[in-house]
Amino acid sequence: MLEDELLFLFLFRVLVASLIVIFATILAERVSAFYASLIGAFPTSAGPAYIMLAIKEDASFVADSALYSMASMAAIAPFVTVLILCAPKRGIFVTLLSSVLIWLVFISIIREIQWTPLTALILNLVIYSTCFYITSKVHYEEKIISKEKGNWGELIFRCLAVGLFVAVIVTASSSLGSNMTGLSAVFPIVLLVLTIILYTRFDGSAVAITMYSALRVVSGLVFVMMALHYGVNLFGEVVGLVIAFLSSIMLVLLSIFLNKRFNWFKMNM
Repeated sequence: MLEDELLFLFLFRVLVASLIVIFATILAERVSAFYASLIGAFPTSAGPAYIMLAIKEDASFVADSALYSMASMAAIAPFVTVLILCAPKRGIFVTLLSSVLIWLVFISIIREIQWTPLTALILNLVIYSTCFYITSKVHYEEKIISKEKGNWGELIFRCLAVGLFVAVIVTASSSLGSNMTGLSAVFPIVLLVLTIILYTRFDGSAVAITMYSALRVVSGLVFVMMALHYGVNLFGEVVGLVIAFLSSIMLVLLSIFLNKRFNWFKMNM
């Protein structure tokens, strides 16, 4: 009976996360590189993970996890930077392997340190500023992402990848502990899947241009995780999640405004 209940909860988590990805994918079907990156960088995996964690764990666990998620956002910057630099010049296997390895190097260092919101913020400011500078020197010809709807195979692939990832992290959270759960929750699974799809549908330059925008969008998630940490600590899980959700919406609106007004997310051609 207990095994059936655990299996049901696991499949339910897969279903919920997959439905969110389906919704995000439908919104992103007819978009430019910027909007594709916006959907890719939006916390479609971390969001469902933290909602389910709030149901499963107490407020202290969720707040601590959010703090380590905030710190581990610094590992996503070099991950995306490697995608930008390698994708147009190397094959998909070398590009993905290199980006994941650099993520593992950074995350192995981050996990050994006791973080506070201030030190995590300083770390992210330094890392993202460095990666912004490095990628500002990169130039590729812009590609039109798609004017056609993606096929069902791609959609199912995205949903299963993200859904299974979220379900595994949430199910294993008690064993992982709050620190490792926080580090794992923001692993860039959506960006990884998006890279594979862009590679197979277009080419490496389309990956680089999309990830150039994604790097700048995803930097704002540092503040979303900070809002989640403080929100849960001060007001409890429900209010903390609402604050984080509203912060995510503000991030999206601010990104759209900056893109239209200053073209800040667009790679220089």
